[in-house]
Amino acid sequence: MNNSKLISSIIILICLILSFNITIAAYSQYQNLRDTQARLEHYKSAPRNLLEPEVSNVNLQSGGATNLGKIIIPRLDLEVWIRTDTVNAYDSVYHYPESVMPGMDGHCGLLGHRTSYSGPFRNIGNLRVGDEVIIQDMVVSREYVYQVVSNGADIRWDYKTNPIQFAQDGEARLMLITCYPPGRKDAAWITHCRLVSTSNI
Repeated sequence: MNNSKLISSIIILICLILSFNITIAAYSQYQNLRDTQARLEHYKSAPRNLLEPEVSNVNLQSGGATNLGKIIIPRLDLEVWIRTDTVNAYDSVYHYPESVMPGMDGHCGLLGHRTSYSGPFRNIGNLRVGDEVIIQDMVVSREYVYQVVSNGADIRWDYKTNPIQFAQDGEARLMLITCYPPGRKDAAWITHCRLVSTSNI
């Protein structure tokens, strides 16, 4: 009788352990599924043609601002507008709507031409680590100072098949994007900057 109770207890214990392990494995798979779905949704929102974005005319229809403000890069003697309605305008760069606004946590992405429409990023290769990139946001009357942390190390030859994703949270970063080589669209050149200060204008 005692042996039967012992065997029954062992069987019950084994069943409990197996049930616990199955529950842990199922929860782990559920978490993996949720992470994969989140990455897929983020991937869907990534710009498919990074260097020739499909510009939305939402701002124009709603009467919203087409100029966010200015980008100033002292080393390049550059001061141009940041636009939301077109990449093809003189003395301006384009803000990707998939990216965060300047100064926010996550990645703010700006696209500029190298050889056309006044070529605001024609000398971007001259930027050095530590150089300042200043954004004056006229909408919220704030100035954001970014510092270059990488230039020339991130050249995306596969940007058409592996769309660049802009993080929506985390450290406040700025991505300056242009074509490479200059005058061609074989790859995307990305200069990475991090936010170092914020002040009122």
